Amino acid sequence: MKDRGIVLVANMGDDSITAYENETYREVFRVLLMPAGTKLINVNHFARGPMVGPGYLYHRPDENQLLVVNIYDDSLSIIDLNSREVINTIFAGSHPNQIKVLEYKNRAYVTNYDSDSVSVIDLQIQEIIGQIPCGIMPQSMVLDQRNKRLYIVNTGSEYISVIDALSMDKLDCLRVGGYPVDMCCDNAGQRLYIIVQSHERQENNCLMEYNIHSGKRCKYVKLGTMPVNLLYHESMGRIYTVDAVDNRLTIIDSDSFAVQRIVELGRMPVSQSLGSNGEYLHVVCMIDNCLYKVDLNTGLVTRTVSTGVEPASVLAMG
Repeated sequence: MKDRGIVLVANMGDDSITAYENETYREVFRVLLMPAGTKLINVNHFARGPMVGPGYLYHRPDENQLLVVNIYDDSLSIIDLNSREVINTIFAGSHPNQIKVLEYKNRAYVTNYDSDSVSVIDLQIQEIIGQIPCGIMPQSMVLDQRNKRLYIVNTGSEYISVIDALSMDKLDCLRVGGYPVDMCCDNAGQRLYIIVQSHERQENNCLMEYNIHSGKRCKYVKLGTMPVNLLYHESMGRIYTVDAVDNRLTIIDSDSFAVQRIVELGRMPVSQSLGSNGEYLHVVCMIDNCLYKVDLNTGLVTRTVSTGVEPASVLAMG
């Protein structure tokens, strides 16, 4: 039986994945992750041994599997959502951050923040088949399914790496004039939207539109103190960004790049996911240990749900 209409939250601080029913927000199930290796890390004063640190979530609907990138354990957990059990753990590079999947090739790509690389994993045999060097501190990425290209955000430099997803060859670097931290793509695969931070002057933090075909920066709008995550909403013609210091969601028109609305949230929002009907946005706030449900028609927070410790990622399914 496949789960429908649930919201999944990865709790980095207590090594769990929690599923909530998306109408009542009651807890449906919880999966606890156990360290698969022997890596010891001084994560915080309360850590008594190895920690897993689940972060980014990716759903494979045909397999009904959940892929979980584990920041502290340097691994990828594969969870069967039918049995709700971890069926395998695959080690990637140091401090893995995000995952994208080329489904028809059963191939996953994982950015490794501390080893400046992208791990390539064959999901059929569930083994690493390659490591691709990229820029400094790779974090977010976009997989262009049409052109089979990976665009990698290198947060330690001013560049985005472009990689051929099939041959695993590095093709190009795009300079963005700041330190990119997150990125998404429009549905046509023509425009990249990039959060760019300026380490020297926070007032220069911005959202930038980059035309893939012309290689030109087109539009930009200034953002707040620490923008960390963005999401493109095609049907509404909007871009959503969350700021981990200003504790807010900014709603931006994707054509004019004008700010339409600012929504106040809890402390340290870090991840967001659209509900199935596109009318609601789910945002997790790491310090408050809360999941917020935002009505995108009114801009109001309509639900606040307690999560596990340090929710790092949210994914709405169904």
